[in-house]
Amino acid sequence: MGGSNSEAFLAEAEAIALRSVPPPQPEFKAALAAARTALSLEAPALRPRDGRDLPGGILNLPKLPTALLPDLLARPEFLAAALAWRPPHCPAPLAELLERGEANLVCLGDLFHSEAGGAAATWKAASLEYLSGWKKRGVMDAEMGRALAVALLVLRCKAAFPKVFHCLKGNHDNIANEEGRGDHPFYKYAIEGEMASSWFLESYGQELLSAYREFELDLPLVARGEHFVASHAEPAFALREADIVEYRLRPDVVEALIWTPNDGAEAGSVEASLAALLGSRAKGALWFGGHRPIEAGLRYQLRARGRYVQFHAPEHRRLAWLDPGRNPEPERDILSIEAPPRS
Repeated sequence: MGGSNSEAFLAEAEAIALRSVPPPQPEFKAALAAARTALSLEAPALRPRDGRDLPGGILNLPKLPTALLPDLLARPEFLAAALAWRPPHCPAPLAELLERGEANLVCLGDLFHSEAGGAAATWKAASLEYLSGWKKRGVMDAEMGRALAVALLVLRCKAAFPKVFHCLKGNHDNIANEEGRGDHPFYKYAIEGEMASSWFLESYGQELLSAYREFELDLPLVARGEHFVASHAEPAFALREADIVEYRLRPDVVEALIWTPNDGAEAGSVEASLAALLGSRAKGALWFGGHRPIEAGLRYQLRARGRYVQFHAPEHRRLAWLDPGRNPEPERDILSIEAPPRS
């Protein structure tokens, strides 16, 4: 593909990010079908198969520069900005690098449920709409419009760049608000998980809800690079490759990679997991994750004796840009892609 194709893709991504209403059901359904096909066809070298010959829970990333995006949380403009961003010393935007197969982009999950800015007030107002049985729905329509724009962009990227674009599963990625299979219902400012699930069912129907739920359950949990590993949350206990590959049979492993709170992991879990997944390359390697926001004013925080890098900041647009030929250094590799000030 040429640069003109990536330019058209970027224009479409920006248009999706600027939408003020949820996508029409047929559009979302078609994008979901294409992305699910791409997931099902991932090669065993990229995603080792489990015992049922399904793509397992770990990604073996191609040895390419890799962008890691923390929690999106109903921020389509964040993903659109990342696609348009020009990495250091690169003459082309990230979308063009993806198109040419010259970079990886990995989203660390959590597509739904806004948390930035006035999110608490938004969810309080949306709660009243939920209690009305969606007779009133303007606030929640806007919230779900943003969340579904993120989802639509992820689906489009997966179909367009199947070998180099990936999305890991996070704890917010539970459209059915299910208890089980490593998932728990989500609530923070309100009962966001139940409200999003109810709205989706009311607006798009059970068939599409079930299909999107299957997409979530088919997402990988871990991305493995040459000198780093990434997941949504800090591994709660020491993990082996076989544990992660067979994640469909291991709800404890799913929970351990998407729900771990700060200070909730067993001592040494990150170091042991790095050693198990990277072998001799574990020396100097780091594990990257989002899930819990870092303290205001910081670009990242180190946990697990400096081996786990947290860089989720709901009010900011930051990503990790990691080269395959060197060990990661957060001070160098966690970068801002904030929008320029409006003139």
